[in-house]
Amino acid sequence: MLRRCLNYLCILTVLLVVGVAGAFAQSVPGALDSYAAASLDASPNFKAISKVKPSEPVATKVRPGIMSRFEGLSTLNPMRWGEESILPAPAPGQFLAGPRVWFGRVSGEARRTIGATAIHDSAVNFRDHLGIGQSASTIWGVDVQYQLRPRFGLRYSFTPIKMESRYTTPASFTFANQLFAAGSQVQSKWERYEHRAGVTFNLSNSTSSRASVFAEWMYLQDKLSIGSGVGAITPLVWDDVRNLAVVGVEFDKCLKNFRGNSLNLSCKADVMFLNDSFGFDAETALNYMIPIRTGRFGFVKGGYKYSYFQKENDRDMFNTAIGGPFVQVGFLF
Repeated sequence: MLRRCLNYLCILTVLLVVGVAGAFAQSVPGALDSYAAASLDASPNFKAISKVKPSEPVATKVRPGIMSRFEGLSTLNPMRWGEESILPAPAPGQFLAGPRVWFGRVSGEARRTIGATAIHDSAVNFRDHLGIGQSASTIWGVDVQYQLRPRFGLRYSFTPIKMESRYTTPASFTFANQLFAAGSQVQSKWERYEHRAGVTFNLSNSTSSRASVFAEWMYLQDKLSIGSGVGAITPLVWDDVRNLAVVGVEFDKCLKNFRGNSLNLSCKADVMFLNDSFGFDAETALNYMIPIRTGRFGFVKGGYKYSYFQKENDRDMFNTAIGGPFVQVGFLF
């Protein structure tokens, strides 16, 4: 109660001071008012205007500071590149679609334990034990995006991977409780089918840049088959299916316009999780867009992409990493 009374007293004091100040200002004539009145009553006794030659300016040498020497580095900031350029973007009702080819180098390892055995199988290395990933592989895929609203869009992507190898393993390993001796010939095949579907939301849109976030559902199927190259061991097949959640960010920036064509910087990163799994994708690329008709473009994109996926629990493990350049062509229509 006392605190409330003090608050009311402070407010009343402030109002009182403002009222008194206003009344005092209205009752006391200002010096400017009297001066203006005297100027109106005075006779027009003015002197002739005379030209005054300005004095010569004196040059003063100023030594530049340390920070001024770093002003040129601001041109290296990508956020300031192409500030006056125009970034082509899909309008509501338009599609952005195109196939891509990824020249990725694969590395990974897997472990599969069957039954109630207390001793887990050893990890099978894709390169050392199976011969998969000795050289870069060609991986194709397709991306489709439909702009539903100015800020909302739908997207879908599909990436199949299939690799086979006949390899003489230099070291012994165990997979699904089956021992493969050193020096034996191993016939192996790895297949992966990746489906993604989700929504995207544009956080900011400007003439030259666009930033957005996206959320996707991911269906991932890994199928690994390992057997003897001479038919002595029946192929052991491990077919693993997972449903994952994916969240990520995407950034596009126009660097330069060339008579209607545009050179853009495109960056994308996301993480995936759930079902004892974790992974991430990251890519950066340059996108060259060529106008075909009003509001329609063709594009050629090239850059580098890295993808990592890990699933591990007490009995099973499946880790893969793929990195390499990619090229994509498509249309905005």
